[in-house]
Amino acid sequence: MDTGTDQSAGLAERIRTAVAAGHRLAIAGGGSQRARAFPTGFQPDVQPLEASGHHGIVNLAPSELVVTVRAGTPVMELQAALEEVDMMLPFEPAMPTPSSTVGGMVALGLSGARRPWTASLRDAVLGTRIVNGRGEILRFGGEVMKNVAGFDVSRLMAGSLGSLGLLLEVSFKLLPAPAYQAWLRQESSAAAFIEQARDWGRTALPFSGLAWADGIGHIRLGGGQEAVQEAAERLGAAPDIDGPTFWAQLRDRHLPFLTRPMARGERLWRLSLPPATPPLDLPGEWLLNWGGGERWLRSTATPDAVRAATEQAGGHARLWSGDPAGAAWLHPRAPAHARLEGEVRAALDPDGVFFAPLITPHPRTVPTS
Repeated sequence: MDTGTDQSAGLAERIRTAVAAGHRLAIAGGGSQRARAFPTGFQPDVQPLEASGHHGIVNLAPSELVVTVRAGTPVMELQAALEEVDMMLPFEPAMPTPSSTVGGMVALGLSGARRPWTASLRDAVLGTRIVNGRGEILRFGGEVMKNVAGFDVSRLMAGSLGSLGLLLEVSFKLLPAPAYQAWLRQESSAAAFIEQARDWGRTALPFSGLAWADGIGHIRLGGGQEAVQEAAERLGAAPDIDGPTFWAQLRDRHLPFLTRPMARGERLWRLSLPPATPPLDLPGEWLLNWGGGERWLRSTATPDAVRAATEQAGGHARLWSGDPAGAAWLHPRAPAHARLEGEVRAALDPDGVFFAPLITPHPRTVPTS
C-alpha cells in the first residue's frame, strides 16, 4: 500500500471514529481560508480534521490536458509543476499564502481574473475522490471530459466549504500557458469601464483580464505574440509597467483595497453581477474584476441595503470581512435551493459530521423545538 493510500485510509478511519463518538469535524488544510469557512470559530463539539499532510501530484499529463493532485498539496507547488511543462489551470487560482492548499481552493470555489475567457474553477473539475460522512472513500468523475459518470457530483465540491465530504484528490483540466502577455492601463470612470468592457466582449481580442481600481482600467492580454501586439495597438491604451504586480496581487487578493483594516462600521463585500450592470447606487469604494462581473465593495451600507441592491440587479453578495451585524455571510438561498442543498448534504453526510456553519444547516444540527 503506498503512502497516499495509507493516508486516505487513515483519514477515513478518523471520520468513522468521530461519527461513532458523536463528534463533528472541521476540515483543515493550510489555514489560509479558515476565516472564509469558519468566521465565528468552532463550536465545543467540533474538532479539526487536519488534511494538509495528504499531498502530492498523482498524475500530470500535459498531452491529455489533465492533472490529478491530492487535496493537501500547496497550490504554489502545483503551479510550479505546471509552469515547468508550460501549462496552467484555466481559472487562475489564488495563492494567498505558501500553505494554501488545493483542497481549500476547491472548497472556497472562487476563480481568478481569467475566468470569463477560459473557465471557472467548477468547470475545470473533471473528477474527485472524497471521503463521505460515513467514512467511505468514493470516486466521482474521471480524468477526461467524456467521462460523465458522477461529473456533476464532482462539481458540487467547488464552493462546498467542506460540507459534503473530505477531498482526497481532484482532477483538473489544463490549458497551455499563453506564449506572450501584455499589460495596459487607461484612465476611466467605473461606468465608462463597464461599458467599454461590454463592447470589448463582442470582439475576439485575446483578453485574459479586465479590472478597474482607483480610476484606472487595467487590461491584460495573452496568447500568440503577433495577436497580442496587434490587439494592444488596436486598444490604444498605455503600457502598464506595474501590470504583473497588480494582476498577481488581484489574483491572491492582496491588493491594499482588500487587505487594509476596516474603518468603523465598514464591511468588505464580494458581489457577483451580470457584467454589464451599471454601477450600483451604494456608498463606498469599488474594485471591479471580470469586466464588471465580480465587484468588491467597501461600504458602511447596511447588509440589507447591499443585498437588496444586488438582488435587484440580478446578482448575489457575499460578506467577506467586517462586522456581520447579524447578517448571513453568504447570500441567503432561495427556499428551493436551500432544500436541495440540505438533501445533498444529508445524502453524503447523513450524521452531520462535517462542520460547515455557512452552508444550509444539516437536518441533524437543526433544533427540533
